[in-house]
Amino acid sequence: MAAKKDHYKILGVEKNATPDQIKKAFRKLAIQYHPDRNKGDKKAEDKFKEVNEANSVLSDPDKRKKYDEFGENWEQMQPGDPGGGGRRPSARQGAPFSFDASDYENDERFEDLFSQFFGRQQGRAVARNGANLEAEVQITLEEAFNGTSRTLTLGGTEQHRLNLKKGVRDGQQFRLRGKGHPGQNGGKNGDLLVNIRQIPHPRYTRTGNDLRFQQSVDLYTAVLGGKIRVQTLHGEKMMTLQPGTQYGATLRMRGLGMPVYNSPDGYGDLYVEVQVHIPAQLSPEEHELFSKLAALKGQPHPI
Repeated sequence: MAAKKDHYKILGVEKNATPDQIKKAFRKLAIQYHPDRNKGDKKAEDKFKEVNEANSVLSDPDKRKKYDEFGENWEQMQPGDPGGGGRRPSARQGAPFSFDASDYENDERFEDLFSQFFGRQQGRAVARNGANLEAEVQITLEEAFNGTSRTLTLGGTEQHRLNLKKGVRDGQQFRLRGKGHPGQNGGKNGDLLVNIRQIPHPRYTRTGNDLRFQQSVDLYTAVLGGKIRVQTLHGEKMMTLQPGTQYGATLRMRGLGMPVYNSPDGYGDLYVEVQVHIPAQLSPEEHELFSKLAALKGQPHPI
């Protein structure tokens, strides 16, 4: 004949134990006998079930009251029937096998352990999806302009090719599905998230699909106007300056910026900030001519 279960003895508490004492005792024993800490130990697994069953009864005030009054067979007693005079067959044998995740104060690690174990109690393992992995790929502005590719090595051997289209942007993220951590018990593999980082360019500043850079212009062309050669990512282009172009003026060259991602014919603009170059040294003849120009404008000049 099987010995009667004493839930208080199983948890190692007195019959007058407070809810906090019961909770603390359960937490300690559940960790001690958890199957993931005692793999292959059938006694530990049975003990864990026993501890959980005791807690499910004693942590519930109504169940605990009935257990204290009727003992192990409290579930079979009709409400109000003294001394077992009226019995009703129970819909299931024994106390329910469950636990309260709050017993672990929202500790996700233990919630995962319990969910895995409970799945096994139901005759199946709980499917868990694998976690995502993240990687960073650095590219140059020229690679972003022309498009490029990278070979990513996972786990030391597995290689995957990542093709980046023209116009790819800094901060853009690509997802390689199923290339993250493996799933468990039939769960899906996680994904590999690849973040793009564009290396700063010494000449160009990129804003969205537009580019901006500073262009040195000689004083005479800035004053008189004319055409200058501008080196762009599209090749060398000619830009016309109007007479009297001021230092710091910004001129737009349409369609000479970055390709628009996923739009084969779309391009941003190129903004050229004029930096007028003042000659550091003048020949005697140049000095005389500038002096005459200053005189014409009524401007004083050094002798």
